[in-house]
Amino acid sequence: MKKKLITLAIAGAVATPFVAQAGSLKVPNQDITLSGGITGAYLYNSDTKRDAFTVPDALIDLATEAKPGGMAFDLGIGTLAGNSLASSFAPLTAIGSDTGGDPASVGVQYGWVSVLPMDGLKVDAGILATNVGYEVVPSYSNGNILRGLVWNYQPAYYTGARATYSTGGWNFYAEANKNAGTGSAIGANGSFGGLNAALNVFSTVNVKSIVDIILSGKVGSTTIAANIDYQSKAEAAKTTGTDDNAYGIALYATLPMGDKAILPVRLEYVSDGTSGLYGLGAAGASNTAMTFTITPTYNFSDSTFVRAELAYVSTDKKTAAYQDDKGVNTDSNLIVGLQGGVRF
Repeated sequence: MKKKLITLAIAGAVATPFVAQAGSLKVPNQDITLSGGITGAYLYNSDTKRDAFTVPDALIDLATEAKPGGMAFDLGIGTLAGNSLASSFAPLTAIGSDTGGDPASVGVQYGWVSVLPMDGLKVDAGILATNVGYEVVPSYSNGNILRGLVWNYQPAYYTGARATYSTGGWNFYAEANKNAGTGSAIGANGSFGGLNAALNVFSTVNVKSIVDIILSGKVGSTTIAANIDYQSKAEAAKTTGTDDNAYGIALYATLPMGDKAILPVRLEYVSDGTSGLYGLGAAGASNTAMTFTITPTYNFSDSTFVRAELAYVSTDKKTAAYQDDKGVNTDSNLIVGLQGGVRF
């Protein structure tokens, strides 16, 4: 699988350790790179005592590379389920342009055409992958099976157009989009002193704005990363008596465990107040949450893997987001899972 797919959410700024090799297709007058993956998972929620067998990912990515003065495209077809820690056991739903229940429906998840009018400048238009956030939708490209609370309230894919100018190892972009309404974003990503960094400012008219910072690098052989996310309501969305902003911090570490195994760990802290921006504080239900996710992973090869997961959420107050098997609100949630997959 090509590295670009793994870093969709940050436009290549943040390196991840989950890279496999893509293949190529030869067609008349065009070289197409083929990548993607398929996974199967079992998830059990110890609070609701519910479980599910699911295929979170079944994706084929086709892409070409353009030179200055040329054009290219990137197209993702299949199914992608947005499984996260946001609720006790939400139905598995597709993320892209085609949505549905469990199982997630199949269709075009993303796709855009790229034009390179000059050296260093690229314009993309179509169903774009956001530049916001460290995690991405395909679970086989993440360290964990379930995406985090911070990821769940960031944009994923949406229609729009984006212009990116690259110079000196840095990328600067501006975009207009339709993400639950008319939106726009600006940002930059690159590296300095061995540290990868990205800054994104994303706004949706009359809904909210997001200031998102991503930092990643290596300490010895351990990959570490941080995603700092600040969200604030637009003027039209403010409600008297509730908070207007919220923030979340997600920390990631991937520890090597010999030649074939790794141990990804994620820690999160979310402060929602009564804003509801992270789905916790609506009507004062909860103010803060902490999550811990650990996912021991064994790689049979560069493209095949199996992993287990333990994911725990704790909130400062009981909230309807998390319930027990009798439908009573709780202040915690524990999910265990097992997943196998193939990247290509």
